[in-house]
Amino acid sequence: MARPASPLSVVVALLTLAVGAALLVRKSPSAATAVSPPAPTVTVANGPALREEAITFYAAGDFAPACERFSRAAANEPGSGARRQDAASCFEAWAWRALRENRADEAMALFTEGLRERPEAPTLLKGLGIAAIHAGRLDKAIAPLETAVAATSEADVRLLLARLYDHRDDSAAAIHHLRALLTREPQHPLAAGLLSKIERERGAEAGFHRETTAHFVVKWRSDGGAEALRVVLRLLETAHRQLHAQLGYRPIGRVHVVLYGDQQFRAVTRVHGWVSGLFDGKIRLPVGAATPASPALERLIVHEYAHAAIHDLSRGRAPRWLHEGLAQLLEGAPVDPGLRVPGSLTLAALEALIADPDPARARTGYDLALWLTDDLASRGGMASLRALLDRVAVGDSAPMALGRVYGVRLSELESQWRSLLGS
Repeated sequence: MARPASPLSVVVALLTLAVGAALLVRKSPSAATAVSPPAPTVTVANGPALREEAITFYAAGDFAPACERFSRAAANEPGSGARRQDAASCFEAWAWRALRENRADEAMALFTEGLRERPEAPTLLKGLGIAAIHAGRLDKAIAPLETAVAATSEADVRLLLARLYDHRDDSAAAIHHLRALLTREPQHPLAAGLLSKIERERGAEAGFHRETTAHFVVKWRSDGGAEALRVVLRLLETAHRQLHAQLGYRPIGRVHVVLYGDQQFRAVTRVHGWVSGLFDGKIRLPVGAATPASPALERLIVHEYAHAAIHDLSRGRAPRWLHEGLAQLLEGAPVDPGLRVPGSLTLAALEALIADPDPARARTGYDLALWLTDDLASRGGMASLRALLDRVAVGDSAPMALGRVYGVRLSELESQWRSLLGS
């Protein structure tokens, strides 16, 4: 049975809220590494002239020498808040540029340098938290964001924290931030819906037991049955080993899994009746008390764990066709060799087809996604698909990533696919 694609990355959606579309601007590697022509060097060591030299470099976009000189000027005047502000602002501007160019680890280091000059600056703390999310270091994001929101109570930072805490299964902290946000902005367009979702899940999961293993945190109903839990835990560990072998995937932290009864699953997730599992930052499965260790359950668990892996490896940027195609490929779903698709096949059209509310059209989208992903695997093996995820993770668009990994432009790939599929 078809399963839904992972929702848009928690991380990407939140970053859009927090810093606006400018943060998500993607540039080519040449743009990312380009260095502005150096400004004329002024050979001075300290005093006002040193600051003027720093300003010259800064105006030219040459941040490394600019920030070095601003830092020296601040060190020469340790009592000057203005000089520390200059240095901090330079590192902040440099960090945001690094983040726009998808150099998240570098951005983290630069925001940290700025905080050495101004330890409590909310914009630097916010930037550090956002850079940590971009870098896939959710564990490093919460502390600076909490410090920033304590100073400003900024709505988007509270929403970001609520989503991070929800991802960590800390519903109390998530609800705290959402209620504080709604107190200040009762009409916030996203907070009320998220609060309702988290409270609905919290109510449904009241009284659930929690089982923690080396790789998973599993919540399950008190009447769920110990045997069903043992089956699921064993299959989760099997999926973990499989994805490590095939994609080299090892999650940084434990993956959260929630086991519901069928009616609970529908009430909490509010998905279509044909959906048999869900990954939305947590793996959610409808599992009965007497669940046998069936091939169907094994495929379901591999499929949803694959969504978690794809989400992490792509830093939440994988398109839905790649999410669904690769998840099906990893679960072992058979590819239809007789698949034919009339009309013009493009990845953009496939992305829309997978999300179609009509189950029959969505099923066609899933079949096509599997066929395309299998074709890509035939060209370069699973290693090429991992490379594709890595390219998407650093900010490449799907066409750019496909071209770099497979050496073929997207238009040529789509033409080949249309020929093979008889469209």
